[in-house]
Amino acid sequence: MQSPEAQTTKFESKAPLSKDTTSHIQPESKIEPLTQVQADSVLTREQLPNKGFRIALTLVTSVIILSVVAIYFGIIHP
Repeated sequence: MQSPEAQTTKFESKAPLSKDTTSHIQPESKIEPLTQVQADSVLTREQLPNKGFRIALTLVTSVIILSVVAIYFGIIHP
């Protein structure tokens, strides 16, 4: 015999799902076509540096900034 706490209940939603789930994010407005300049300025994933380089650059930059802040506040005495 199971206790009432151990029993699970199944909830089913009776509300129909809307196919347009982005209408609340971007309300209907004037949609302008992309110009050639705008289309050329879009970066794709292939145009970005590889992931390892981006992570390494972020870490090196963070260490440099934190070192400068630590020297400024006297945490590190060079």
